[in-house]
Amino acid sequence: MTRRSVDVDGTSRGYRLFTPPAVDDDERPLPLVLALHGANNTPDSFVQTTRFDRAASGGRFVVAYPEAERLLWNGGFCCTSGRGAPGADVRFLDRVISDVATVRRIDLSRVYAFGVSAGGIMAYRLACDLPGRITGVGAVAASMQLDDCQPSRPISVVALHGTGDQLVPYEGGRILGGALRPAPPAMAVAERWASLDSCPAGGEVQVEGIVTTTTWSRCADGTEVRLVTIEGGGHNWYAPDFGMPNGAIDATAAVLVFLGLQRQ
Repeated sequence: MTRRSVDVDGTSRGYRLFTPPAVDDDERPLPLVLALHGANNTPDSFVQTTRFDRAASGGRFVVAYPEAERLLWNGGFCCTSGRGAPGADVRFLDRVISDVATVRRIDLSRVYAFGVSAGGIMAYRLACDLPGRITGVGAVAASMQLDDCQPSRPISVVALHGTGDQLVPYEGGRILGGALRPAPPAMAVAERWASLDSCPAGGEVQVEGIVTTTTWSRCADGTEVRLVTIEGGGHNWYAPDFGMPNGAIDATAAVLVFLGLQRQ
């Protein structure tokens, strides 16, 4: 693990970088994951929550954990209190990708953004604003604006959301913590991405206990869209250690498997 920084508009901003052990520089370039922490959390706490480092050691990808300014991302409609335009965060994350590429052999055609809560909102923002850099997105307990996202290419998206989320409501509405407008329903966000990716109408639904998975496949350029709904799930990164209902699914595995970074 190393800590690095980049300059953004005259301000030094940092991130934590993890590379799998025993990586041979002569091997093929590795995918890069941008892991975006939630509001008022830190990169180090997100390491503990997601265990991406452990997954990266087995799956052989690089993980960068950028730190939000004042621990709060500006995703465009949330959570912007006391912050500048979302462009500053987009530029920061764009430069993190470039900086990682100077010290690690990464596959720039396989760069993914994963986030929870405000970090998930920011991941959606990257998919909208940096489609030439971002290949896929994983968003947990998050939402996005629907009216200003027009990426120039299809992007695979997987979202996990609990119906008991009180901060970012699954059915849409007011986000606690400073959103400028109500959040759209989780299904509306997934359907928006299915439309943007030119997916066939109607997703395939699979139910396993309290987890309902809706998948739109055979989309443009081989992309897919998936919404994982956890009945009664709250506002958190889902993990087996949490017990039911928040332990009904492992969010880390679900996101990595969907985007091809880990085997089923």
